[in-house]
Amino acid sequence: MLLGTALFMVPVVALGLMLSVIAYNDFERFDGLLDDRGYIGVEIGLVFVAVVLQSFTAHVVGAYAVVYLVGHQLGGEPRIRRAAGSVVRRLPLLVVTWALTHWWLVLVDLAMLNADPVTVAGLSWVVVPAAAFASTCVLFVVPVMMAEHLGLGSIRRAWQLVRPRLGAAWGFVVACSVLGAVLLVFITYLPTAAEGTGLVTFGRFEWLVQGVMAQVALLVVVPFSALATAQFYLQTRVHTEGLDIVIAADRAFGPRP
Repeated sequence: MLLGTALFMVPVVALGLMLSVIAYNDFERFDGLLDDRGYIGVEIGLVFVAVVLQSFTAHVVGAYAVVYLVGHQLGGEPRIRRAAGSVVRRLPLLVVTWALTHWWLVLVDLAMLNADPVTVAGLSWVVVPAAAFASTCVLFVVPVMMAEHLGLGSIRRAWQLVRPRLGAAWGFVVACSVLGAVLLVFITYLPTAAEGTGLVTFGRFEWLVQGVMAQVALLVVVPFSALATAQFYLQTRVHTEGLDIVIAADRAFGPRP
């Protein structure tokens, strides 16, 4: 699973690290030509691009996780080549579904990046729960699209699956986000903790080491979050549609047309 998702994540991780280096070294020189704040600021623009890229990458990794996990749960032996091939073939559709279900993220990202810290703190009390609810409503879009081979109809089908178990789905999104954030912070600040022991020192390269660890943390957190979502999708179908009975019947009497 980790090797397969790395095929899609490593290029984005490398780009994110490159943007971090550029922002660290050059953003003051460029921003002085334009403005200290606002969407035209180079460092804000780099953060915006990084967030959008990470969101879309998580969308793609989610598709890979569904193909891999569903194949495994149905008794098959998933292979990296097959799972990656399925994702690549549906890449245009993944772009469209991401745009249709995550347009609000772009707006929120721009608003939060261009606001002052006090405003961000105040808006967070509204934005975070709203973002969790919006994510809940489209939680199963990628699993439905990849497992049930639906196109844009996967958005409607995903809502039909989530609606009867909206509370459980919202709780899953919150729990997954909190656990993912804790793990992300823990891995990211391992270099700082190591320096605190006095056994190692990174000197002026501490920021670079910490940036690398942040990208490594993403390589771990995003795939496991995607796997958890795929498993939750299967469990939801078991509880609401008796998927386990359908699978057992297919194994006993042959698959349906």
